[in-house]
Amino acid sequence: MSNSQISTNKSFTVAKSGNNYAYIHHPPSNPSKPTVLFLHGFPSTAHDWRHQVPYLTSLGYGVLAPDLLGYGSSSKPLDVEPYIGSSMAADIVSLLDYEGIRTVVGVGHDWGTYLLSQLIIWFPERVERCVFVSVPFHVPGRKTDAKAVNDKSKKALGFELLGYWMFLTAPGAGRTIGDNWEVFYDLVYCADASLWKTHWAGLGAMESTLKTLTPSSSSKHLAPWTTPSDKTHHHNSFGNDYSPTLNWYHRGISSLGVDAEISALKEGKISSKIDIPTLMIGGTKDVVCDATHARKVMQSSVEREKLKVVDLETGHWINLEEKEKFNEVLREWLEETSGEGGARPKL
Repeated sequence: MSNSQISTNKSFTVAKSGNNYAYIHHPPSNPSKPTVLFLHGFPSTAHDWRHQVPYLTSLGYGVLAPDLLGYGSSSKPLDVEPYIGSSMAADIVSLLDYEGIRTVVGVGHDWGTYLLSQLIIWFPERVERCVFVSVPFHVPGRKTDAKAVNDKSKKALGFELLGYWMFLTAPGAGRTIGDNWEVFYDLVYCADASLWKTHWAGLGAMESTLKTLTPSSSSKHLAPWTTPSDKTHHHNSFGNDYSPTLNWYHRGISSLGVDAEISALKEGKISSKIDIPTLMIGGTKDVVCDATHARKVMQSSVEREKLKVVDLETGHWINLEEKEKFNEVLREWLEETSGEGGARPKL
């Protein structure tokens, strides 16, 4: 598969929201195979799935991988409200309708798992199976208390687990990252996952790293599984201001959309559980998104017979760091669960 086939090759504007999405789309070459919907996280684009797209299409699967809202060549609203999950999920459903895709196997990584969760919650009939990578299901109706998480994790781990959220939601953070994008990139995609303890997660750690390290000093930390062309693609996608992408964190820290979830749960319109075949892939070296915690969340959210959990010895970027193992796990699970999906009726 050529490089052009793993770059966004189509675009679509959602009539209701006005948001435009750039995306990769390859219909199934085998009509018995489903379309796999890939949802990336922060700070990424559809390019993060560059090892999965050609692999799955070679096996006959369909693939749909959009640059999500705020990223890459898709729309970049500066207000927070468009990033509420139910709205973004509706956009994705419009994209599926446009391409004539009835159901998908949803695969989400990082913040992409929030959007995948919202698709499952609000549009259950469109997701036949689901895969959570690094981050588990976002249980509806739960508000974020970043201070409580930081206080608790500081005592238990020695650093604030969501300390970096404080920086990313501070005024001017998007510009600060843009002004120091090379250092940011090198530490995001670092070879030693444990560096996130000292250079990323804790209160003040990310801002200090960006302002004290230079590209020449940070480059030694860059992982070997990312290439110069990947770095160039990243910079071309984000430029010198990451502000639109940070709205995912602004929404998260303010719990926008959760009140609607609470009301819908009370009215029985949505469910807090997943009742379709589900795969969770965790990274045992991931500092911020703990694989043990992810396993517990998934075990409480999915019926045992419908859940499979696989942990790989990686940091956060499982599908990049161990692409062959990741692809094999995904392929085996897709084959194991073939015929077990099927769209659920809407509640």
